[in-house]
Amino acid sequence: MTTFAWVPFMQPLPGVQANWLWLLPILIFGIAMMYKAVRVVDLANYWREVGTMTMQVLLAFLGLATGVFIIVQWIVPLLPAG
Repeated sequence: MTTFAWVPFMQPLPGVQANWLWLLPILIFGIAMMYKAVRVVDLANYWREVGTMTMQVLLAFLGLATGVFIIVQWIVPLLPAG
């Protein structure tokens, strides 16, 4: 007998494969919220520091992705084969 339900940890979530990259900012925002809840000294600056950390991590990922793209697309083809 076949079940038509999604089984977590056994099957990938349907429909997410094409749009998984859009989940990254949400994940980073959640991690920044948890980290800053423990580390911030004054809660008056909490949301500003969460936003700052989120933007820093997103920009770091963007910079790393750009660097890897440049290496793979432009530098590796210039290397001598074999």
